[in-house]
Amino acid sequence: MKKYFCIILAVVFIFIFARVSSSYDRFVLFFSGEEQGALIPCGCFEGQLGGISRRDTLLNSYKKQGIFIIAVSTGDLIKSPGRQEEIKMGYLLNAMKEMDCLLHNLGEKDFEIGPQALSFASQTNGINFLSGNIEIISPFPIKYEKYLLKELSGFSVPVKIAFLSIISESVIDAHLLDFIRVYNPLKSLKPVLNHVKEKADLIVLVSHAPLEESIEIAESFPEIGLVISGHDIEEPAESLTYVNETPVISHGTEGKYVVIADYVVKNGKIKNKSVEAVPLEDKIEESEKMQLLLKQYQQTLKEEDLLNNIPKLPLEKGSSYIGSSVCGTCHKKVYTHWLDTSHQKAYTTLSDIGQQYDPECVNCHTDGFGYVSGFADYETHQNLAHVGCESCHGAGSNHLNNIGEPYGLADEKRCLECHNSDHSPKFQYENYWEKIKHPKEILSNISENTQ
Repeated sequence: MKKYFCIILAVVFIFIFARVSSSYDRFVLFFSGEEQGALIPCGCFEGQLGGISRRDTLLNSYKKQGIFIIAVSTGDLIKSPGRQEEIKMGYLLNAMKEMDCLLHNLGEKDFEIGPQALSFASQTNGINFLSGNIEIISPFPIKYEKYLLKELSGFSVPVKIAFLSIISESVIDAHLLDFIRVYNPLKSLKPVLNHVKEKADLIVLVSHAPLEESIEIAESFPEIGLVISGHDIEEPAESLTYVNETPVISHGTEGKYVVIADYVVKNGKIKNKSVEAVPLEDKIEESEKMQLLLKQYQQTLKEEDLLNNIPKLPLEKGSSYIGSSVCGTCHKKVYTHWLDTSHQKAYTTLSDIGQQYDPECVNCHTDGFGYVSGFADYETHQNLAHVGCESCHGAGSNHLNNIGEPYGLADEKRCLECHNSDHSPKFQYENYWEKIKHPKEILSNISENTQ
């Protein structure tokens, strides 16, 4: 009896051992960042990449497959100081929290928001802030770590990943040195690596630095298994390079791409299956959860009345905006033609999608926004809604008193202020001009209307 029991026990042991040794676990590291305030694609043309809504959908597609996923933010949530950017940072952090983002690496543009706002953000969102080679000098406590060690639970064998962080000295503007101290990344990484390399099965570096500098770090520390890098990388899909067996890659800027690193754990060892920069294309469905968050963002802009509260630039003495209908008093033929152009519907394209309270959008869809007497809200400046005469030719009040003098000559440079590569990449001046150019006028009729 004892003999049979031993045989059965041996068979069970062999079966369990064989199953464990042949089984494998899978996890995915999901990196996004350098949004620079881009919550969504601006929507000015079809086929634009990016947006937190598509990002959430792509992230959830892995979760629905039962794959263990870790989301990481690599820095630069905003692009500049200011109230709208501060609001964006709050909503981006809320979005990251909804996506179960593990950590946010502090970039130089994040520091632009100021120590007080950064202090609040670091303590209220439940997201770990990382910065491995800086010291923050501020009366407002900013909660951040030098590195983060994450254990993956539920695996057949324990797996620990160490996330390290650096920021390049080259990307820090001098005025930020008032409250941060930046130390040499190579010198700062060495003691951290010595501390974590015996504890971690995989070491990941989030390098907020130019790609060349990140490659140099990978060459100096072969124990690092993955480097997410890049500053102002235009083609993230082409950024992937290998330093020995260590992938170094960037997701680019404005949230257009994410980096997805796919791993398996087999026989107690971690193996990288793939790493790639994935575009957030318009074929990816929009997340309802993020769409709701974006509506709340637009509501916040409305409630704070940012359109009226932004600083207004002065105009030349005596000049003010008058509206296209006033121009049409004399320029009847031109005005009638304008009524049939896309410019005349510019504001409507915003109001139709609920973005008419967004200063960044309104700037290119109205007359004179950001200037004294220019558009500030539809209720009081309905005559300045849309892209009218004064968007191209400038404020027109002085022209009423100086009909015979040259006024507001427009050229391609003026068009490119809004029809730039971000908002109108297919813009060709000659072709677009044909759609909106003025019909010829009889000057004598204009003179008669002014007498």
